[in-house]
Amino acid sequence: MKPFLILIFMIFAAQSWANLHLAPPDFNIPEGRAVFVDFTDSHHHIVFDGKKRKAIATSTITFFNTKPGMPIFDLLETPSLVEIDGEAVGQKLINLPGGESEVRVVLKHLAPGVHTLKVVNEIKKNVRFTLFRNVKAGFWIRDLKSRMFWEQYLPVNLEYDQHARTMDIEFKGRKIHNQAVHANGKVERTSVNTWRIEYPAWYTVSAPYFHTLKVGSKPTVNFNVKSIDGRNVPFTIYTSFPWRVSTFTKEAIKVFHELESDYGPYPHDSLIAYGSGFGGMEHAGATQTSLGALDHEMLHFYFAKGVLPANGNAGWIDEAIARWRDDGYPTRYAPGVPANLAGRSIYARNTNSQAYAHGSHFLSYLDSMMQNVGGMKAFLRGYFQAYKYTLVTTDHFINNLEFFTGMSLRQMFIENVFTPTPEKTLEMHGDHAHPEMTEEMLEALL
Repeated sequence: MKPFLILIFMIFAAQSWANLHLAPPDFNIPEGRAVFVDFTDSHHHIVFDGKKRKAIATSTITFFNTKPGMPIFDLLETPSLVEIDGEAVGQKLINLPGGESEVRVVLKHLAPGVHTLKVVNEIKKNVRFTLFRNVKAGFWIRDLKSRMFWEQYLPVNLEYDQHARTMDIEFKGRKIHNQAVHANGKVERTSVNTWRIEYPAWYTVSAPYFHTLKVGSKPTVNFNVKSIDGRNVPFTIYTSFPWRVSTFTKEAIKVFHELESDYGPYPHDSLIAYGSGFGGMEHAGATQTSLGALDHEMLHFYFAKGVLPANGNAGWIDEAIARWRDDGYPTRYAPGVPANLAGRSIYARNTNSQAYAHGSHFLSYLDSMMQNVGGMKAFLRGYFQAYKYTLVTTDHFINNLEFFTGMSLRQMFIENVFTPTPEKTLEMHGDHAHPEMTEEMLEALL
């Protein structure tokens, strides 16, 4: 290969997950200009100290900014230390424009370039220590409310960003911690009481899965399932109820083969299903779920955590697809009730709960218009295979539908997914697969 071609390839590879063009607009605050940045990698060292009964995370993040200003990140808990390029600096919790949500901003004006952010914080949510200093911790997420992804636990960027993550996990307080570590990355036990997890570089803030608990505290089975592409995909099924393991296993295998038949080879390296009794929520190839929601969450392994939403206004797409499948992929001949699924603030960070009923109804209507080109499922199969591991927006979805069908559909979308929902509509709140869960309920999953 010629040198200049090698250089072009290296530049492309280095920037292949650079998604700053998908970030919301930068904005002014009293201290100056707050700017969105691109994380290139992050390292998190988490110490679960059973004696002190605390979990402390030290995170080192490399990022670049293309515009001068103060970098934005997010973390629910107030950090005890923030450094930029080795210098201790202040930080501030600020509102996004319009009060849509909150983020944190580093109170130091930076020139464009590559910088290092160091953050130290205590992880308080969904971490518990037993009487004998064993650890129970799960980084659970939710998508119907803002700031409920990994910003609950660690410093992160917003959903538009994809980058590699490494977590070094250390347990203190016992001579030997017999911990099981479930994660949807490469997991390695590096010493008696330490583990390393390496997550793929295409993951966003809602993709990683992490759950640790005492070995043997929940019945667990491990086995392989053959993919249509010839791989042996490792499955880990564990549940809160011993009698449920077999049922979860059979359902997971059945749905795995169904989805491969419909959309192509399974897109992840493994499959983890935690049958918690409450459901559910998807991560990339992993889910905490009830049995009734397992198939819904596994559909999200393709749409949501295979093809990923770039922002809150794109989250309706995967929920609409999942509910459409839940209902048996019906074809309807009217668009249903309109809803503002994709026309909210550009800073929206959550999925509109009306996506389930209103969004799926609209997809089933589009399906009726697409029968001459194979229907909506044929489009979705190609869409997944073309954009696997990448971020999509509603505009991207519309453009590809128009190309696939040869029809002009944008006005129809404007009228049906960018329009405020009238009163007394089909559904205003949630779905059986994503029920409202209190903090006590989420903690009980540990």
